[in-house]
Amino acid sequence: MKLGRYPDLKLAKAREKAKDSRGDVTDGTDPIAEKKAAAASMTVTDLVENYVARHAATKRSGDEIARRLRKNVSGRDGDGAKVEGASTGCIGGVKLSELHRRDVTKCIDAVKDRGAGVEANRLFEDLRAMVRWARARGDLDDNLTDGMKKPTETVERDRVLSADEIKTMWKALADADMRESTRRVIRLCLVTGQRVGEVSGMMRGEIDREKQIWTIPAARSKNKREHVVPLSGMALEIIGDQLAEVEALSKRKERAVPSFVFPGPGARAAVTGAAIAKAIKREEVIKRGAATIMGMPPWTCHDLRRSAATHMEMLGVSPFVVGHVLNHISATKSTITSRVYARYDYLKEKTEALELWAGRLTGIIAGGAEIVPIAGRAA
Repeated sequence: MKLGRYPDLKLAKAREKAKDSRGDVTDGTDPIAEKKAAAASMTVTDLVENYVARHAATKRSGDEIARRLRKNVSGRDGDGAKVEGASTGCIGGVKLSELHRRDVTKCIDAVKDRGAGVEANRLFEDLRAMVRWARARGDLDDNLTDGMKKPTETVERDRVLSADEIKTMWKALADADMRESTRRVIRLCLVTGQRVGEVSGMMRGEIDREKQIWTIPAARSKNKREHVVPLSGMALEIIGDQLAEVEALSKRKERAVPSFVFPGPGARAAVTGAAIAKAIKREEVIKRGAATIMGMPPWTCHDLRRSAATHMEMLGVSPFVVGHVLNHISATKSTITSRVYARYDYLKEKTEALELWAGRLTGIIAGGAEIVPIAGRAA
């Protein structure tokens, strides 16, 4: 009886499974027959839901993984209902005992064929991880993705919005067809330089308005380290407006104030970074083959984060300090010394950098304020 494959299945877990199987035999049952029966009845939809509940849910990006797998692989949600806008490549009804590599390829090709190269690559990574997990558990005997290559080659983005583009975007946001809370998330991505998923998932308990800081817990941080973000007056104003609006809505609805700063519809969960990206994408206009978003070449929230970093460096902020503002792993834990011994948080330097950027951003939006590098400022 195959228990799994090393190193996917660790020895301690294998011994535990072997002990359980011997116990089943002693009790008069046939674990091999049961395994075959289970595999014969289990579908890809069952696998997706098992994977989402038992593994993906523990990941920071669990909601996004679940969305991609349900939309592009199973075509069904957690309640078994058909997903709206499900991909034509869904294989939810295929039995695991009959699952083939060509089925995996079908899922990925359907996404790639609609021009979503980045989504296809991410789906491939999700599928590969799920198949490895299923193989380690014994749900699958083979790694169907072994030897497969990612569907598209992606080019690293280097889009940085100029001062004029930032002014245009900020002004156009007011008339964009999106919720006001979505506009605030977009603005905060630029003002704070933080990731859209971290901004959209902001919790009320993470904000200390008196100390003017936002503490992103390790569980929500990409590099799994707590990250303290100083809040400029501009950032505090945006957050304050959002909190006031959420409290007012909760009062009108006669319900408890949610713990999320940016609650999604129904206030049962925070709005996702994917929802923000979709809202921006909906603003895209294609004319004579050229795409624009809010009157300029297409941009994303990550481009706003890159723009904030670039403009801070233009103001004379050290790239090392900018790295700490962005919570980049290269700046915060690149060596054993910085990971284990160095505990200085650079809060003072991060505060100065973000205040300087907020001042420059205010000037850009107003239409003035030339760049004044740090070296040129009075002591």
